[in-house]
Amino acid sequence: MPAPHTRPGTLSGGPARFDAIVARMGRPQDIRALSLAALHAVMAMRLCALFERAGRDPLPDLAQRYRSMETARAVHGLVRKVVRTWPERFLVNRPCQLVMTPDEATLAAMLRHALGADRAGFADLLDGFVRADRHDGLFEATRYAAALLSGGNA
Repeated sequence: MPAPHTRPGTLSGGPARFDAIVARMGRPQDIRALSLAALHAVMAMRLCALFERAGRDPLPDLAQRYRSMETARAVHGLVRKVVRTWPERFLVNRPCQLVMTPDEATLAAMLRHALGADRAGFADLLDGFVRADRHDGLFEATRYAAALLSGGNA
């Protein structure tokens, strides 16, 4: 269980927390272990990266993939929000890769917290990595996309 915050704006767990994060990032995570919603989100990031390099709009392909323009817009909105709020370039693997990058694994964990309506866990996951003032917008974009990817309503 993560250490509780002692006051707003402080990092929970201190250096030991970051040691655990770095160790976890060093272990490859298999995409086949993800929930369907998390798998869709990671694959959307990979596809959007390919489309960006090719100079193509990913929305038509995402809409066809999800059979829903609303879901495609929500997922594309999440991709854009992540790219805008990430402190550095979001790294993705090619779509055929079974192993996730640390960024992709973080995205999958974000989906898990959003699906569980765990705003505190979501914030703790990103604490010290993504600026705290960006957590709420990122949580809402993730929650909306995750709900639609899971077949639920936002």
